[in-house]
Amino acid sequence: MKYADDAGGGLKPEGSRQQSKAKKVGAEMKGEREQEHNRNKEERPFKYLAGDRAIGVEMSQSASVASAAAEFIAEGERTSLIEPMHRAYFRRPGERPAFLVLRDGREERTVLREEPGALPAGPCLIRSGEWLFAPEVNELYAGWLFSETAEQEERILQRIYYRLRASAAALLESADGAWAAVMLPFMPELADQPARQAALQDAQLEALFASVAERQRLGGDCRVDLLAPYPASAAEFAAQREFIEGVAEQTLGHAYAAACRIGAMIPPDVERAAAGEIARIADFLVLDGAAGEAAPEDAAGGFAKAAEEILAAVQRVKPAAVLLAAGAPAAYALADLYRIGFGGIFCSAGQRTEALLRAACLTWMARQDQAKPAAGGWLSS
Repeated sequence: MKYADDAGGGLKPEGSRQQSKAKKVGAEMKGEREQEHNRNKEERPFKYLAGDRAIGVEMSQSASVASAAAEFIAEGERTSLIEPMHRAYFRRPGERPAFLVLRDGREERTVLREEPGALPAGPCLIRSGEWLFAPEVNELYAGWLFSETAEQEERILQRIYYRLRASAAALLESADGAWAAVMLPFMPELADQPARQAALQDAQLEALFASVAERQRLGGDCRVDLLAPYPASAAEFAAQREFIEGVAEQTLGHAYAAACRIGAMIPPDVERAAAGEIARIADFLVLDGAAGEAAPEDAAGGFAKAAEEILAAVQRVKPAAVLLAAGAPAAYALADLYRIGFGGIFCSAGQRTEALLRAACLTWMARQDQAKPAAGGWLSS
């Protein structure tokens, strides 16, 4: 029996080697025949009966809506590698912006952070006043409200600060902390005590910026935008903005303070002219439907009407201004907000799925009405 060297350096019977070669050639010929068969199947046209054609059209439309929904939801969750602090709120006049459905409130999600440098499509709205209602903080807050001496008040506020810092750190470590828009606390019981309201906001800002500094020191990336709560005039917002920038500069330096995006949370009953003047110096505006007392379903109609009036007043002053809406009435009024040109809404976890689907359908219908979809959006680098 003759032997020949095989590829591995050993010896193999020559007859066996010839048999292997024949099997290999046979397998290749079989593969070619299967590929030709599959190619013929792919090239064979579909045949419809007359009755099937109408069903096919209906199924195609349904698939298109489903596809649009999937695309819209994916777009809402899509991340970008643009440096977080370099993305600005901006709307190109005359173009239809993307309508975003964003999160209102931090959610308990198993997903943590995306890959380093990634950024969501828009911010998550955080109402930091709600942190004071946590059991471990609420008792301290009540003690601070009814403290009898200045020393006791200062001591309790310091303890509140550390609790707020823990909450801020937890936010920045979560998926929602990749990009958060944090509204400063505005407590109704302190409405007639502006000094104490400012002291509480100062503690919140210091806790938030200290957590940002710590995360940056550890090499993590995050973006925190700030919302001044319910300014009644441009002068009031300007004072709030100066206050926020001052704390940011003291904590994180001038460069961070200059780059920080600061917007205003405004109620539906804000003076229309005042809303326009606030928009002139704000990076963005959020119209808060949660500021009203009516049930969301009942408030939706009035909220949409107020939103249209405020948007018109703002765009007369600043056409490129970005307006978002928040609160349960905003989710109920989504179709009207989309129609008049709002940039998107913040909604709770319970309303998010329905809002995403409604926004996807509206987007799909708008695309069908336009021969060429408008490009652009309200976030620019």
